[in-house]
Amino acid sequence: MSSPEAIFIRVVEAGGFKQAAQQLNMEPSTVSRKVAKLEQRLKAKLLNRSTAQTTPTELGKAYYQGLRRLLNEQDALEEEIFSNSKDIKGHLRIATTVDLGDTFIAPIVEQMLKLAPELSVELILGADIADLPRSNIDVAIRLGRIEDSEMYAKYLGEIPRVLTASPEYLKAHGTPKKISDLAQHHFVLYSQLQAKSDIQFQDGSHFPAVKIRSAIMANSLKSIAYFVKSGLGVNWGPRWLYEQDLQEGKLIELLPATPTENFTVTALYTTRQFLPYRVRWFLELLGERLELG
Repeated sequence: MSSPEAIFIRVVEAGGFKQAAQQLNMEPSTVSRKVAKLEQRLKAKLLNRSTAQTTPTELGKAYYQGLRRLLNEQDALEEEIFSNSKDIKGHLRIATTVDLGDTFIAPIVEQMLKLAPELSVELILGADIADLPRSNIDVAIRLGRIEDSEMYAKYLGEIPRVLTASPEYLKAHGTPKKISDLAQHHFVLYSQLQAKSDIQFQDGSHFPAVKIRSAIMANSLKSIAYFVKSGLGVNWGPRWLYEQDLQEGKLIELLPATPTENFTVTALYTTRQFLPYRVRWFLELLGERLELG
């Protein structure tokens, strides 16, 4: 049976008693009672309870962080025993974008499971994971600059980007000769995030987001590529997505003498000193085998 401490951790990470009870296969009343007894023993209120949500108090946050650190240490010590990949066990939860996961991370997971058949993996695609510990995520793989100083980060590489449009679109709207000409063009954008981002170039120049005009956006690279090839506008996206069409003349690279900045790819995790061996091994595989093109 789960200890009161383990149940408390699960409540914090799941965000409530009901969710934790479902994960633990227990009754919510039992989970609540276990945590209440823990609070009585510690003579401290650990959780703020309401019908809307359950959140840790300041004392609860400190207690959770200490318990989580101890559990991570225990996992790391136990997994350190296994030096052979075939002996690596446990469950690994990885979060990333749909396109990055489908194109680059899924093949790494396939290789990993062949090397470590006792390991299980959950690849969570499309979710914007802001809180790794509460989401019980081991590794989050993200694009772009990372500003969250609370997370540890491992640089994985860069994905080249390209400005492109179809010949039909350029015939109708003209081909930009310099960066400022982009103000006369329509863009196909990848979500609101790209709509709010300046187009950065490797020479340090940029085209401001406020000047970007767009009538269509999507959060799928497959849809973006379809719209661009259909002549609906300009996009700056990963070169691997457009490489074949560029080579075949179905798309045209814009401003080739002034290339755009690359996507930076980073793996985020929450602890360094007592990182579970399965997580360290996955990060090592990413560093060795990830080919971003």
